[in-house]
Amino acid sequence: MLLPREQSPWNCGYYLGAMALQALSQAPASKLDLPSLQDQMSLLTKRPISPTQVVAAAAWLYLIDAVRLDETGALQKCN
Repeated sequence: MLLPREQSPWNCGYYLGAMALQALSQAPASKLDLPSLQDQMSLLTKRPISPTQVVAAAAWLYLIDAVRLDETGALQKCN
């Protein structure tokens, strides 16, 4: 559900993906592991982000080639 009508906008895939990209952009070397990404996204949105939301955002960004996994399993923003 990228743009659900029944949910708040901050729970949609596009918004969560944008927050994940912003968090990765601010990170050293533009990469974070999933728990760190969750923490940074929660700080940016000023609301708790669940692990499910982080994984959904990461999967969406991976599918559109916006992020990749490095050798340690961290997400890295693609240029």
